[in-house]
Amino acid sequence: MLDPNKVKLAIAPIGWTNDDLPDLGAENTFEQCVSEMALAGFKGSEIGNKYPQDVNVLKHKLDVRGLQICNAWFSTLFTSEPYEVTIRNFIAHRDRLHALGAKVIGASEQGNSIQGKPLNIFGADKPVYTKEQWVLIARGYNELGALAQEKGMILTCHHHMGTGVQTAEEIDTFMSLVDPEKVFLLFGLFPVQRTGKERPCHRIIIVYTVLLRISTGVRPFLSEIRSKL
Repeated sequence: MLDPNKVKLAIAPIGWTNDDLPDLGAENTFEQCVSEMALAGFKGSEIGNKYPQDVNVLKHKLDVRGLQICNAWFSTLFTSEPYEVTIRNFIAHRDRLHALGAKVIGASEQGNSIQGKPLNIFGADKPVYTKEQWVLIARGYNELGALAQEKGMILTCHHHMGTGVQTAEEIDTFMSLVDPEKVFLLFGLFPVQRTGKERPCHRIIIVYTVLLRISTGVRPFLSEIRSKL
């Protein structure tokens, strides 16, 4: 049993409407989405494509339902766009989330990502970072982590299918390069590809381990999570 004083459950609006495929759930309104979240007992939500852009409007609609924003997707593009573009976009994203009361910022390196394309995410089409790219990504995430801390927030990285942070080995590499005081892991249970054992399912279960740095790798994560609850 989870201690409600230590653990709050939030849910992504993908169960009502899909950001990648907007036709899925197109008939569901924002109000229906957040109302059903609250009725189901959730205390928080990520931001979806139907959520009001105005911070004050969105915050009011969440407050009356006892919900708060816990996160919103952010794509870093360190490997495909000028470095300063991601930094600038991140600051705007951070400030909006902070105004909504969020404590966590979830990011994913989407430079040269092949997700959503008719390509094999387990084959040669998947991005594989060079040593120089790993150094660039680590530098970028460390800077983003410092920017998040300016607002008392936590930066997390979410590994994602079709990117260069996809396999268990790539997650381990990323975590070994970033500053353990600035960057944490946003772990998805199924979007991990292990050598010799591929797991193509995505977003079935998301384990938010934002306050837990899995420094020993992703494999023993369940025992580590349980020890923190």
